[in-house]
Amino acid sequence: MYEQTNDTTTGVERLYQEHRRPLLAYLARLTDPEAAEDLCQETFLKALRGWAQHDQSASPVAWLYRIATNTAYDHLRRRRRAVLAPLVEALALPGAHGPELRLDEGEPVRSALAQLPACYRVPLLLQVCAGHSLSEIAGMLGCSSSAVKMRVLRARERFRQVYQG
Repeated sequence: MYEQTNDTTTGVERLYQEHRRPLLAYLARLTDPEAAEDLCQETFLKALRGWAQHDQSASPVAWLYRIATNTAYDHLRRRRRAVLAPLVEALALPGAHGPELRLDEGEPVRSALAQLPACYRVPLLLQVCAGHSLSEIAGMLGCSSSAVKMRVLRARERFRQVYQG
């Protein structure tokens, strides 16, 4: 779908048109809605700069989400040094079941998600909110599918513990 092209702008432009909104929602969940737009733009700028160097055999979507995740982590590290603030602004999910999926319940859910370590929160949000498969998440995070499966399982367990309290 995103075959190698001499025109870097064309490849990144297609990624932008197809994945800007889901990426923006993902970044809003990882950080906060105010920072998400800037981080999304920064992600696509990094993608534009690095398009020629990315592995053409790998999924460009996974590559893009990896850039976004690293950009969000950098933002959170910078912000943590200055001020501690909520890490997640959860959005409602239609048709969700189970306490870890009821993201429309507001502050208790955001608080429970914020208490999860990033290594668990990120794969959980990528699977539940963004709808990515375990193998896609593994590509985004640079780990195995079994590692992602275990992280999601542990994230769900910890979320339940914290949420039910």
